[in-house]
Amino acid sequence: MTNNDTQRKITLPKIFRVALENFDLYTHQPDVEVKIEKKVFCLIGANGLGKSTFLNTINFIITGAVPDPSRKFQSAQDYYRNASRLDRTEGYFTGRISEASRPIARATVELSWPSANITVTRDIFDSGNVSCLIITDTVLGTTQKHSISEDMDGDTLGVLYEKQVLHLCGLEDFAQFVFLFHFVATFDEGRHLLMWDDGALTNALYLAFGADPAAAKVADKLQRDMDRESSRGRNVRFSARHVTDRIKQLMDILKGEDTYDYVSREELLARHNNLLARHRLAEERVRGKQNELRDTDLLWTDLSASLTKLQLEYRQVFSERLQKLSTIEHHPIIRTSLTEDQCAICGTTHTAIVLKAKLTRNECPLCDSPVEKSAADDDVITNLRKLDSEIIRVRDELATVLKTRERVNAEVSAADAAEVADHDALRKFENEESADLVKSNAGTSFSVIRDEIVKLENERSEFVVQSENHYKKRDEIRERLRVYERELKKQYEAGAQNFVPRFRELAEEFIGLQIDVELEHRRGANDSGFGLRLRMDEKVRSSPDKVSESQRFFIDIALRMALTEFMSNSPAILLIDTPEGSLDIAYEARAGAMFSKFVADDNAIVMTANIRSSQLVLRLAQLQHEEGMQVVRMTDWTDLSEVQQTEEKLFLEAYDAIDAALQ
Repeated sequence: MTNNDTQRKITLPKIFRVALENFDLYTHQPDVEVKIEKKVFCLIGANGLGKSTFLNTINFIITGAVPDPSRKFQSAQDYYRNASRLDRTEGYFTGRISEASRPIARATVELSWPSANITVTRDIFDSGNVSCLIITDTVLGTTQKHSISEDMDGDTLGVLYEKQVLHLCGLEDFAQFVFLFHFVATFDEGRHLLMWDDGALTNALYLAFGADPAAAKVADKLQRDMDRESSRGRNVRFSARHVTDRIKQLMDILKGEDTYDYVSREELLARHNNLLARHRLAEERVRGKQNELRDTDLLWTDLSASLTKLQLEYRQVFSERLQKLSTIEHHPIIRTSLTEDQCAICGTTHTAIVLKAKLTRNECPLCDSPVEKSAADDDVITNLRKLDSEIIRVRDELATVLKTRERVNAEVSAADAAEVADHDALRKFENEESADLVKSNAGTSFSVIRDEIVKLENERSEFVVQSENHYKKRDEIRERLRVYERELKKQYEAGAQNFVPRFRELAEEFIGLQIDVELEHRRGANDSGFGLRLRMDEKVRSSPDKVSESQRFFIDIALRMALTEFMSNSPAILLIDTPEGSLDIAYEARAGAMFSKFVADDNAIVMTANIRSSQLVLRLAQLQHEEGMQVVRMTDWTDLSEVQQTEEKLFLEAYDAIDAALQ
């Protein structure tokens, strides 16, 4: 398809190669490498084998963040900041990669643009930093290779990678790139629906139809600032209403209309003091447990460092000893003779026993000369035994510390929960009994109550002023945002002549009904941005529940296809965790045809699918054949579950059907 040159701003990369190292989730092939050489790459396997992990790992290496399955869009910057948190990354891969493989698990993705290729590697559990970066200028034929060294750390490599990606894509900041991959170019197990998420859709429309990615960045920030000022204004107004309620309670006391029903002033104060005391004790317990957890973490860090140092020292000593003692044994002639049980010089057979006997007696196998044994060898062995004992001791201490940390961490969580409960109970009591507390503290002196009313009225006035200021800032930001919205609306009207027909073509290929979308501009006091009003068979479908599950999934995929294709001045790419389980046979086949129509324009799909009698994959295979579709069997990577193994024949039949369709 074609679109106006002024709107062709983004160059999305193709994914050329993916390599996983020490991913022992894949029991048969923890070191997996695949080259994505065709328009459709389909990783097909049974449930629970790690298909979604494969797609999420690709996204993590490319963007430095694992897509959040419950992602909610507020702004590109806020989403990127949250999705790239270290605890999210480690939390996702923990359990998918074993403890033993954590220090050595890494993954590499090779990306291709028209003018350059970038190969990026990240260590999975090393803060998500880039550990190796290869940049190849395909026009000039030059290659630069960077890896973590004394003069370049992971953060520096990451900055260099992001700078190159932004330059090649034509984007303003890396958060936009992450947004495009997570919210637009990826349909994963989270099943996030772009069509019905106005915030994310608005940002996508700015990038697709706006004249400048820099303007999209400004509009995104203005939208975020407007929402914040509106939220702050509402919060302050709520506080003002709460103060008004307290003033009314005190006024009722002065009028003698209060319903004070405590037996005595002492009972009220006693309950309040008890709640205060409980809250103080809860806070002290939280601080104590947090200090205990910090001490445990420090001990863990020290022991881990000691273990690493001991292991390095052990390997070094062992390597030096092995090199000295095994020089003769590993000589090519001797090694070949031992392995083949045949003399590598004269060809005599059954020589291995003789050679081994001579090596055991420290004799040269060729001339019978004595081989001098290092006098320091006994000391080396003693040193190795000592180091081995130390390693065992430190490991035992680490295991003990880990158990301690698990216990203390649980106690910290319990202490936090108790502190929150005590805090809520105290605040609830003070809010409900604020007037009675004032009266109890004031005794018969109503002047104290009047002073409290004056104080609260001043507080309320301050809240009102603050609220007005927040709403005033909101209105100012909204007016600035309207300028960008009007410009986007014009750009959309111009680009819709190409975008809407393409969306219709793809969606109708799947749904078999007349489809249309209209741009809706949100212009309320607290609203801004855009939505797309979906019409299906002449009926408006204003929310996802107005469309069946299978229909909304694949209509949303069609929208992503049309958007990525429209915004790109190079072939578009989608990553799809196929939701074919919600389809019947007829719609599965139509979905396969929709996928095929998308890649017919030189676009690409990296997809996963269940190994079942899937008409989606079969239809796609029939349309693309081997020339356009690459199928990788995930059962070559890892084991089926016990239940799946009992029905392995069905999986093989499904594989055979797909292979036949590709012919």
